[in-house]
Amino acid sequence: MHVLKTNFNGSPNVGMSLYATDSFVLLGEHLQDKLTADVKNAFGDLSVHNQRIAGTGLPGVFLAGNSKTLLVPSIAFDWEIDALKKLDRNVIVLKTRHTCLGNNIACNDRGAIISSDFDETERKEIEHALGVSTICMDIAGLNTPGALIVLHGKHGIIHRDATQHEIATIEKTLGVTLSPATINLGTPYLRAGMANNSFGFVIGDQSGGPEIVHIEDSLGYLDEENDEKQASKDRTSKE
Repeated sequence: MHVLKTNFNGSPNVGMSLYATDSFVLLGEHLQDKLTADVKNAFGDLSVHNQRIAGTGLPGVFLAGNSKTLLVPSIAFDWEIDALKKLDRNVIVLKTRHTCLGNNIACNDRGAIISSDFDETERKEIEHALGVSTICMDIAGLNTPGALIVLHGKHGIIHRDATQHEIATIEKTLGVTLSPATINLGTPYLRAGMANNSFGFVIGDQSGGPEIVHIEDSLGYLDEENDEKQASKDRTSKE
């Protein structure tokens, strides 16, 4: 597991400029070679593609998806969509005025929590595209669930003010265990401050040590790291 604490051109909101999967990483910012290499290392040495969406460097804001599907807003330019179609995902263009799909959709291969701003037709379209059960709901009085949740396997973190009812509903829908968290010294907009995949995560450099440790633990990375260490010891003892 790798953790990179950094900023992108002075901003700790690194998650807005990143969309990370276990197959590829999309980066909207032009960074120095050393930092780009560090980002690549944090995500398990996957290919890092410079990718703009709707002319902006914010793939984390505009894109959403799971291991099968990548949802792209219709405001993306044709050449941007063509580049995305070369990746290991089924790319589906979603026509909606709620174009910040990364902010509006939190999803995995088990379910999706989407903004209450989406109408029923859009909900069904998203559900069909992702192939999972989908519900519309607010979290802590906010209509941007994608910005308020970060997922990893069967674990996740959520806005610190989410109610127990909201947490229970999301846990059931996504098949995860959630823990309230903050990032960048108290910010509840978790997705803006980080991006992650199975190999590790990149997090804003204003995040405090206790915040980072809590995130590592809540997302299950520490347990995975301990399991790997134990497995390594077991292998060594057998040699």
